[in-house]
Amino acid sequence: MAKWLLGLLMALSAVPACAGPASLIPLPSRAVIRPVISCTELAAPVTVEQEGIAFRVRSAVIVPASAGKAEVCLVRGYAAPQTAFEIRLPTNSYSGRFLQGGCGGMCGVVGETIVPQCSNAHLSSGTFATAFNNGGHDGTGVGDATWSIGAPELREQFAHKATHAVAVAAKTLITRFYGQRPAHSYFVGCSGGGREALMEVQRYPQDFDGVVAGSSVSMPAAMQLFLWEANNGLDASGAEIFTTEAVSLLHRAVLTACDTLDGIRDDQIDDPRACHYNPAKLLCAQGASVNCLTAQQVAAATAWYRGPHDADGHALYPGGAPYGAELGWVGPGSATRTGKFAAESFFKYLLFPGELPAGFSWRDWHSTRESLARLLTAGAPYDAAEPDISAFRDRGGKLILWQGVADNMAGAYGMLDYYQAVQDKMGGLEATRRFARMFLVPGGYHCAGGYIPYEQDLLGAMVNWVEAGTAADAVIATATLTDGRVRQRPLYAYPTRTRYLGGDVNLATSFAPQAVRTAPNDGFNWPGSRAKDPRVDGAGPR
Repeated sequence: MAKWLLGLLMALSAVPACAGPASLIPLPSRAVIRPVISCTELAAPVTVEQEGIAFRVRSAVIVPASAGKAEVCLVRGYAAPQTAFEIRLPTNSYSGRFLQGGCGGMCGVVGETIVPQCSNAHLSSGTFATAFNNGGHDGTGVGDATWSIGAPELREQFAHKATHAVAVAAKTLITRFYGQRPAHSYFVGCSGGGREALMEVQRYPQDFDGVVAGSSVSMPAAMQLFLWEANNGLDASGAEIFTTEAVSLLHRAVLTACDTLDGIRDDQIDDPRACHYNPAKLLCAQGASVNCLTAQQVAAATAWYRGPHDADGHALYPGGAPYGAELGWVGPGSATRTGKFAAESFFKYLLFPGELPAGFSWRDWHSTRESLARLLTAGAPYDAAEPDISAFRDRGGKLILWQGVADNMAGAYGMLDYYQAVQDKMGGLEATRRFARMFLVPGGYHCAGGYIPYEQDLLGAMVNWVEAGTAADAVIATATLTDGRVRQRPLYAYPTRTRYLGGDVNLATSFAPQAVRTAPNDGFNWPGSRAKDPRVDGAGPR
């Protein structure tokens, strides 16, 4: 076993547990910095203008330590015009680190935690000052776009301004409270928060030293994916075509067919791009109705795996549902339950306000090259697709991208397509890996959970990269399996593969890195790709 991996495992075993059985990556030691003013003094002056940003503090109160959380000064306020924020300033444990968390979907609410969930233990310890915000507007939840009606400025705030405004406001308040600016600033977000993370890298490269962006794909195109899946996953009466029994049967069949493609039977598919299972194999024989799929379910599954296409077979999205994601096709949060309404709201109020026919519903959007072109043009302000991130690189910024490869909402190809575009623009794979790396999480769903529910401390990996110069070569992912066993697996910075050495498949020490023979070309051939030579490569790296 490689010495670096043994050392990492020994270090992990000596630190406290966080979410489930996973362990934190120890952070470099830093001296505690004490406040130089009281918490309540942050409430004045009433309005502050800094770097063109105007903000106001509504309240600043001490929240005592409890349930493993450090004592903080909780600051609530807003940046003009409507960006509500909450900032937590540790009173006895701050070490000069600032962390801003992203907000999912169309936001509208102020969060308090980040994903992967494991990393929140760093925040609870009080070493970070933290900030969260509502994305520039108030809403009923992350699927609500009503706030944007007649409000072009709020739409622009949501696109990118709000995240930057809170970074400016938070750093100003941190500087006032502790008498010095943060030594290091970090941003962590996934899904819509991953979009915010990449917007910061692309538009405001000076805001953060280290950025962790998860499951970020073209937001307008992802909404189209929801509609594709809803239109193919619901019958004419609106009833769901898939049942829990059907997706469970299909999931078991996919695992049986593709589990060992990575050379080991462990009930997970490391790279779904290598899997090519035909759901028609489960088609019910005439008169049968148990342990099989109906013709309607086979057609729907085939469409979901393929992803949005036009009538001529051209891909309109980077891939479809990844093999292994089947269990997430039903239930709350699925495209057929809630995704379709979020997409409808996004189209009506954010992308095409006043342009769509009266009574437009999710049923009325048709997947064509023309409709996608219209979608991408209108959605450009919300699309964090720019691969030229040289300004962020040149000021020493570090970026970690990550993607659950069983993502049941955004698929598994979009992040790979973007990373390929970055490589093409930034001088190739090795040049890119000096400041931007990507991790693929096998069995992982959209930002959290999965049929193998891994957790990994990407914030800890980022802090060590920024502050200690230790590049993020690998992180240990940990999951509690359905039978109660704990599985640990090293995740290597893409495109390095995981090689099985033998022994217990649930021990990280049973695996080692395996370099690929040739650098992959992961540009996906769809109209939104920014890669130099996009092509579909179902086999992944070799």
